[in-house]
Amino acid sequence: MRALDILCAALALAAGAALLGLIGLTFVDVILRYLFDAPILGGKDLLEMGMVLVISLAFPFTWRVGGHIVVDLIPDYGARALTASRDLAVRLIGIAVFVLLAWRGWVEGDDAELFNRATNMVEIPFQPFYWVLAAAAGLQTLVLAVECARLAAGRTIGLTLAWAAQGHDAAPAG
Repeated sequence: MRALDILCAALALAAGAALLGLIGLTFVDVILRYLFDAPILGGKDLLEMGMVLVISLAFPFTWRVGGHIVVDLIPDYGARALTASRDLAVRLIGIAVFVLLAWRGWVEGDDAELFNRATNMVEIPFQPFYWVLAAAAGLQTLVLAVECARLAAGRTIGLTLAWAAQGHDAAPAG
């Protein structure tokens, strides 16, 4: 589990770097647009494709640190078995969703190559971004599958990176 957490954290750092780049791009684009009436050509295209990277690369780590919005529709009433069953069901549903997302991302990537789909202004090809989305969804599926196996075995699923678990209720994996 630790190796998987390290991979997720590395991808999250890459997503953070991409986000910083997008913030810088937006800042410079706004300055150039409003002060010099010369926006960056393809700035919107870069922003759109960059956000695909940021979101795709960040969601496995966001899941591991519990950063998603959670609504408890089924309370656990303090029963450990009920909580484990609920958590297992949620992860199985997540596996189905992310397998579908990975599959469709891969298919759309192939279609994007076949039909030469690209952004409007500077024609950034869509294919690699679909494949990044598919790979990240595949990694998320792996994370969920490992968590399911650990839950089924009665083990903890907490984050194994101490620096990332700070401030969260995640317990170290046993």
